[in-house]
Amino acid sequence: MDPFSTYMLPIQGLKMGIHEYHFALEGEFFRHFEGSLIQEGSVQVRVAVDKRPSLLILDFYLSGYMETTCDRCTAPIRLPLNEESRQLIVKYGDAEEDEDNDEVVFISRETPQLSLAPYMYEFAMLALPLTNTYDCQSEIPAPCNQEALRILKDISAEEQPSPNLIWEALKALK
Repeated sequence: MDPFSTYMLPIQGLKMGIHEYHFALEGEFFRHFEGSLIQEGSVQVRVAVDKRPSLLILDFYLSGYMETTCDRCTAPIRLPLNEESRQLIVKYGDAEEDEDNDEVVFISRETPQLSLAPYMYEFAMLALPLTNTYDCQSEIPAPCNQEALRILKDISAEEQPSPNLIWEALKALK
């Protein structure tokens, strides 16, 4: 059985207008993609589909979290993932020679359904922050490893030269 069969958008028989679909992406979904940065987590995806005579406009809204370790204190955290909106345009017909756009997909009019799994995966990856940190101090209890944070603070205080020493060294170069 296709692991992505629940992420299919039925195109044939879909009436003109706006339709809304909801999907849940769990760890099992992400593990089907080789080398996925998300192994555990939960992402809710709402897809608004605007069907028009010659194209479909899909707006993806993602919210949820991924389980990872904090880059700052190495504590296990639930890193929030929120993506306002990602848009995908699906046009009927063949891709034109000069058409080179990642946000436009071409399908034939006879296509019965479209798999949204690769697009939802891609948009979830794009929602990941550059570092695995967030404002976790607002959570009760805070997931931070306080001992690691204290050690980092002590190390950074030791390594910072005083501003006066820097200026004195620059003046000596004159």
